[in-house]
Amino acid sequence: MSQIIPALITSDDDSTNDFKELKLKFKKLQPFLSEFNNWIQIDITDGKFVPTKTNIELEDLRYFTEKANVEFHLMLDKPEETIGEWARLGPKRIIVHIEAIENMARLLDICREKEIEIGLALNPETANIMIEPWLNDVDLITFLGVHPGKSGQEFIPEVLDKIKALRQNFPNVKIEVDGGARKENIEELKEAGADIIVVGKAIKELTNV
Repeated sequence: MSQIIPALITSDDDSTNDFKELKLKFKKLQPFLSEFNNWIQIDITDGKFVPTKTNIELEDLRYFTEKANVEFHLMLDKPEETIGEWARLGPKRIIVHIEAIENMARLLDICREKEIEIGLALNPETANIMIEPWLNDVDLITFLGVHPGKSGQEFIPEVLDKIKALRQNFPNVKIEVDGGARKENIEELKEAGADIIVVGKAIKELTNV
């Protein structure tokens, strides 16, 4: 059975305090966390790898890691340069993008030292072959079903074939799908091979929240 993880996503309004917004969304979600095995995802953007930028103090994120199993989805350029700062906050999992990494060894070393799971994400246009050399080193592969950085986009159909191909060629790999999950395609994503499905704005469609 596939696991659903709700994503806490900030708005694109630069005037909004991202921590206050995330905290409010989390409090609304908190009574239902048991449905998701106490997992949440928090997106972090830098304005470089993607156009949007998260406006939040790192230490504020400890509020969430102390109350839930948090995976940080780091949509950052060269995440290995700041991986230690994210790791010290105590997440259960950190997801980074294959397109943004220059030093994979550093990422792996720090996450292993802190006993943090590491996921390797790839954008819709990135070929599966780019992540294949690292399949034995990471804990899961995250397929982006949309272009990263903005919520509410429609799932890109071609990503479904990429999920199926990886599942067929590497049956034991753990696969996560992030972006574009809806009531209309959730079963299709599961059948394609998704072990974990991250859901943002559509969470109310798919659960009792």
